[in-house]
Amino acid sequence: MSDTKSIHTLNARGHVMLEVTRDYFKVSPAAMFREIQRLRQEAETVLASKRIRYSDLKTALVPDRQRREMALVFDRDAISNNWYGLAVFQKLIPLFDRNSNHSVLAVDYIGDNKLQDVLYDAMAESVMLTRDVDYSYSSQFFIVYINNLTDVMMQRFHEGLLDWNAYVGLSDTTYVSRFKILLSTMLASVFLKHRSIIIQGHEDDRSNAEDVNTCGYPFEEHGYTCRSLPEHLTGTLLSYKIERPVYKGFAVDTEFSLNAISPDPQPLEEFEIDIDEAKLAYLKSEKIGSLEKAGLGCSDNLII
Repeated sequence: MSDTKSIHTLNARGHVMLEVTRDYFKVSPAAMFREIQRLRQEAETVLASKRIRYSDLKTALVPDRQRREMALVFDRDAISNNWYGLAVFQKLIPLFDRNSNHSVLAVDYIGDNKLQDVLYDAMAESVMLTRDVDYSYSSQFFIVYINNLTDVMMQRFHEGLLDWNAYVGLSDTTYVSRFKILLSTMLASVFLKHRSIIIQGHEDDRSNAEDVNTCGYPFEEHGYTCRSLPEHLTGTLLSYKIERPVYKGFAVDTEFSLNAISPDPQPLEEFEIDIDEAKLAYLKSEKIGSLEKAGLGCSDNLII
């Protein structure tokens, strides 16, 4: 394949299809590079059949230094409906800007007994509470994560939820924190909002001519149009990956991210970034926000 096209994101962190394919069929890096490009072309073609341009989804899939991210926290114990996700999104959907693009993820804040203190501390450090909370166990909280936000958008969500008792508060997750890192290991993509279109995944054996609202939330009631693609495409190419440091044990995602841009990927740990001292001083004085967002606010993390 001579025409290599850019890819907004590739998710092998929470989606195992690429790893299973590579390991089972003993696929070489060069062949996997071609397969990733083929998947990208397939996604572009299916999206185009639904009058959506892949290029227009970049702002919902790629972090933007000029935009914010947030985690909204809800207390399940304060929601009478057993389908608490529905209750939450009934409140959230009207608060979205009709012309904006976002990835929306959600999760129950789960963890076993030995992690409860860590989960509590991380949440206490980062969440701006709107009311007193009787914290019994981490899984009583349902968290919705939204990217590509302006300050005005964040304020609109916050103010629009203040009168609802189930709304606990929000965390500005634009920059790295323990809470954000923990969420990155839990959150699952719910939908991608592209202006007035909601994009979700559907079963791989369902026809691409169909469009289904797989999560069942009331988008259509608020004037949105639902479009869906096979899950193997949405799971790998249309799922936002929350920024976090590279940790040992999560090498597969890094490997595939490098393989997505090169048929001959090299181990990331073998690379060094050589930064001139004057350039480093400029970055620390003029671009400190970008460094903090990348988790590089301390010069100890940089090789000079």
